[in-house]
Amino acid sequence: MVAPKPQIRSMFATPVCIHFLPVAQEANVELRPLILEKAQADGGNNHLGEGWRSTPDFEVWGGLQAQTLFRVLRDLADSLTATRNGTRLTLDWKITAAAAIRHKGEYRERVAHPGAFWSGVYYVDDGYQKSDDEALGGECELADPRGVLPAMIAPQLGFRVPNGLTAGQTEAIRPQSGMIILHPSWQPRGERRYEGNAQRIVVEFDLTAP
Repeated sequence: MVAPKPQIRSMFATPVCIHFLPVAQEANVELRPLILEKAQADGGNNHLGEGWRSTPDFEVWGGLQAQTLFRVLRDLADSLTATRNGTRLTLDWKITAAAAIRHKGEYRERVAHPGAFWSGVYYVDDGYQKSDDEALGGECELADPRGVLPAMIAPQLGFRVPNGLTAGQTEAIRPQSGMIILHPSWQPRGERRYEGNAQRIVVEFDLTAP
């Protein structure tokens, strides 16, 4: 008798959604000067090497394109959210968002977002100016929500399953203008040191269930 193959199941998955705003080109043409003007009016205050960040009232001053972005975010959140028996939901998500600008040498510390259900970032301008140079850095960094626990006993070992080699570590996504990254709020997200000469402009957001 031939022995059956072992069954491998990936349990307790962490869903990370990468999507592109369908009208990104038109939206970013309006959002970019709007955010730069807001930063100038605010004095462009730098937050400990993490660049300028607005107060979380982007919905108030972001104009029609902010509402367009929010509609897409709500649709994404609905498509990825279910009851415990798997039934899809349509929820009245509350979105809190802030704009941010980063210059050369700046970064974003990895943090989780308590109180929200989904969190993420939208890239108005990735700052790369169409360059593929990896030395420009600035990758979006997502940490294993289990922390270092999977790597504490044998840090030289990983799991031979999809995405198993980075257990207890971080994974990186190279941003693109128009890109949305959506992830569970309990998963820490940050941004590696950005080395581009152009400004990077983003909208960071949290979605809270009613």
